[in-house]
Amino acid sequence: MQNIQNSLLYRITLWLSMGSLVEYYDFVVYAMMTKYIAILFFPTQDKSLAIIQSFLIFAVGYFARPFGGTLIGMMGDRFGRKPAFLMLTALMSLSTFAIGCLPIYDRIGFCAPLLLLVFRIFQGISYAGELPGATTIIGEFAPQKSLGRFTSFIISSTSIGAILATFVLYVLTSTFEESEILAFGWRFPFIMGGCLGLILLALRLKLLETPVFTTHQRVKLNPFILLLKDHYKNVLQGFSLTSFFASLVLLNLFFPYYIPTFFGFDSKDVYFGITISLVFSAFIFPFCGKFSDLFPKRNILIKTTLFYLLTCLPLFSLLLFRHTINLILFLIFHQFFIALFGSSYFPLMTRLFPTSVRYTGIAFCYNLTFAFMALLPSFLTSLIHHSHPWVVPGMMCFFALISLTGAIKLPSSERDLS
Repeated sequence: MQNIQNSLLYRITLWLSMGSLVEYYDFVVYAMMTKYIAILFFPTQDKSLAIIQSFLIFAVGYFARPFGGTLIGMMGDRFGRKPAFLMLTALMSLSTFAIGCLPIYDRIGFCAPLLLLVFRIFQGISYAGELPGATTIIGEFAPQKSLGRFTSFIISSTSIGAILATFVLYVLTSTFEESEILAFGWRFPFIMGGCLGLILLALRLKLLETPVFTTHQRVKLNPFILLLKDHYKNVLQGFSLTSFFASLVLLNLFFPYYIPTFFGFDSKDVYFGITISLVFSAFIFPFCGKFSDLFPKRNILIKTTLFYLLTCLPLFSLLLFRHTINLILFLIFHQFFIALFGSSYFPLMTRLFPTSVRYTGIAFCYNLTFAFMALLPSFLTSLIHHSHPWVVPGMMCFFALISLTGAIKLPSSERDLS
């Protein structure tokens, strides 16, 4: 791989990180505004049904991801990483801004949830290429010995985006009454996300094409067909590795409904606890990335999933005591597992596929798994109402076992792209 100046590498990392920040800001805003969206776009006497419908619209954005990620990934593998990135940034900004301007059900009836669905699909398509693309680009710029560190900066920015979202929502819920939020306040977080995206688009015009892509021999075959034809075993490994990470991330977004409903915590305490845990995550991710450069990343994934299997039930038991400190400890440990697993998962994904299908391969595995996992909040909401809230840690252990199996089958050595 060609060496580039550290200053340029850090600048590229910053531009990539800002995109992940905006993506996760938008992502968390919708998930945590679910109860307001349910009232405004799905008016019904059954509150649980409205929540489930709102979560399903959330999931639809994920269903668009496999298609969007594959499409953007193929663009990135055929025409370059930069043009694909500029297109998805513009789409992400405009669709988020549009959601903030939507008329509600009382104004235009069924057209309101229909338009919400359309813009969630556009969001899903744009999100589908963001993190896989950023991972691909930094994987092709950064040297093997520091890949974990530079990748971790990008993933850390997702926590900063989530922090920004939870802080904005904390200020919103603290400043306005619920009636005021339903009247106009719910729009502010979405409009803010759209404006942040437009600023990002201006910065990304300066992004360079990766040296690995510019020097590799182009293939005429469709990258997606090539991926399934020659690298299907890598695809299966990618699915298994992504399952645990995806379930951790999406469960984090389920907490604002799950914890107050079944463990009796106040919603404001949950938002506050999530904010504290995300600050911890943003701080700890770079250290986990540096740690992953010192040891085999395969071993880190194996030991992380084993550790989670041993500690999952004791961690959830902390919530039974209904003290704020227990809530914060639980959420911090949850973020710790995301950081520890994610700091090795993303670098390994860049080494799982060759240059000709790297963007497509990462995007396809990441987004198809997340699309499946996006059903988790709706599924768990329905399941725990008919059974018991402790099915949640049971499901998490199941996904940890899937990723553990995938990690064990990884080769022990990690190849450099050079």
